[in-house]
Amino acid sequence: MNGPSSRVVRIVLYGLKGDIHVQGHVFNAAAMPVFGKVAGSAYNWNDDKIAAVLTYVRQEWGNKAGPVSTEEVTAARTTTGDRKEMSEAELEQVK
Repeated sequence: MNGPSSRVVRIVLYGLKGDIHVQGHVFNAAAMPVFGKVAGSAYNWNDDKIAAVLTYVRQEWGNKAGPVSTEEVTAARTTTGDRKEMSEAELEQVK
């Protein structure tokens, strides 16, 4: 949550699948569901809601990350388009 907002935006928009390495630990994200408005998504959250939820999580429980704007979510959706869940390798490519 405290890393680049562009990564967490894409995790919520498109979901996450496979192993994730965090601070030397391996977590299996068997399938983080897709919350964005993409084909096959059961949630279909709009960009405002995704931005609000991510801003809240990035600033609660001791997190000190900056807010996520609706425009940032919209730009990620527009740039990336409709796709399946992301892998750790794909996520690391996002700056």
